[in-house]
Amino acid sequence: MHPILVLFSIAILPVLVLLLVSTNHKPYHNGHPLPPAPWPRLPLIGNIFWYSPNIASLTAVLGRLHNSHGPVVSLWVGNKPAVFLDCHEITHKALTQMGTIFAHRPTSWFEGVNSHGINSTTYCGRWSLLRRNLSSHLAAVQHATDALRSSIDGLVKNLESAVAGTEGGVIAPSEPFRHAMFSFFSALCYGKQVDEDVLASLRDLHAEIISLIVELDAFHLMPALLKLVYYLPKWRKLLSAQRRHHVLVTALISACRKQPEKVAGCYVHTLLGLGLGEDEMVSLCWEYMNASVKTTTTALDWIMARLVLHQDIQQKLRMDIAERPSGNLVPCCEPRPRRPFLEAVVVEALRLHPPAHYLLAHTTDKDVILDKYAIPKGSIVNINLANIGRDATLWTDPNVFMPERFMEGGEGSNVNCISGAQTTTKMLPFGAGRRACPGAAIALTVLQSFVEELVKWFQWEPLERGLMEEPSIDMIEKQGIVTEMRIPLRTRLVVRQH
Repeated sequence: MHPILVLFSIAILPVLVLLLVSTNHKPYHNGHPLPPAPWPRLPLIGNIFWYSPNIASLTAVLGRLHNSHGPVVSLWVGNKPAVFLDCHEITHKALTQMGTIFAHRPTSWFEGVNSHGINSTTYCGRWSLLRRNLSSHLAAVQHATDALRSSIDGLVKNLESAVAGTEGGVIAPSEPFRHAMFSFFSALCYGKQVDEDVLASLRDLHAEIISLIVELDAFHLMPALLKLVYYLPKWRKLLSAQRRHHVLVTALISACRKQPEKVAGCYVHTLLGLGLGEDEMVSLCWEYMNASVKTTTTALDWIMARLVLHQDIQQKLRMDIAERPSGNLVPCCEPRPRRPFLEAVVVEALRLHPPAHYLLAHTTDKDVILDKYAIPKGSIVNINLANIGRDATLWTDPNVFMPERFMEGGEGSNVNCISGAQTTTKMLPFGAGRRACPGAAIALTVLQSFVEELVKWFQWEPLERGLMEEPSIDMIEKQGIVTEMRIPLRTRLVVRQH
């Protein structure tokens, strides 16, 4: 036989064998059809890496599958189906009407710093205890006003200094945004006694650990075999970063335990009364900071980018703020004075740019039928909330930034995006049902407070550009665990006279 034919046979034979043993030709489960999935599906690996080796390619792959097969499709993660929902009615049925069935989380052999977090805990008594404790803390944080005022004042000073130190006042505000958000939420988590040096170390550790996490794994979309392959080169670095994070957070928890009167009301203070172990508390603190800072910072980036891009809306918002009673910050646990247009701007930005395009994965505790398809027990269920918020059957001109749609009489005026038991799911940036984000209300309060002060203190202007230059604001998305701007925001900042 010719040597080239021999080499070709050696190369192609394993592929043919895998295709022959592929278990794709089982489209039914207990007599009901499974959600449509592409072929082939390989044993132990499935087919998700065949079609989508990273989170950036997942949206395009799912778009093609939904166009071909409808709002419920699947890819296979090892021997489990990963079901993707792209329809508000089916999502509402799954998360709200069948909430207890879909309230579970997929299990993983490696959860790292999040191993004891509420998000990764299965739907059980422990989950209820921790969730209730977190919700009570967020509803009653008494020191939040001081912390919020301090963080916003610090941000304003940092931006003023940045403007003074640059030619033409051109700045990139994302890093000051993140610093301010981290300072605020760390005060809620650990109390106000944390030194700036410690906060800086904690921020760096969070960034380091997140950089080592494989994005598909964060959504439970990585087969165990490939997870081992991907994490093996990073294992030593990841464990080192997690150990350093553990030492630092343990020291903060110990300080809270020694001086409880100084940290009354902070999250750690509530955990001390639950009789939890050290590892559990460190994991819960990681979850608290990680879930809050990255998402709110990303949301603030998108909101301010929209206001730079739409100067007319920024001016209308500034006039609306000036015409209403002066808004001294109120405790996050109390109602804010109504500023309907400010609220509309924030919610419209969340509709168009939810920080996460996919909810954290759900799973079922038994076989169920959803939209005529069988969802086997233990299936991974993912929901594309970004597409729901941009659905042309639900919204007029869905890709247009139009805050007026959320004003009285508008098509979104009755939409409640923070309740866990919505009557509709026209948008759900904070999820829905039993696993809806417990921090939705405080997140909206924080975003509105930051935006109000930033518009009050500064004029946010686009950069001047020549005929051949790129647009000053690039609204193209960079997919990841959170969906950031592909090119970070740069703007010309003008300090307004007061």
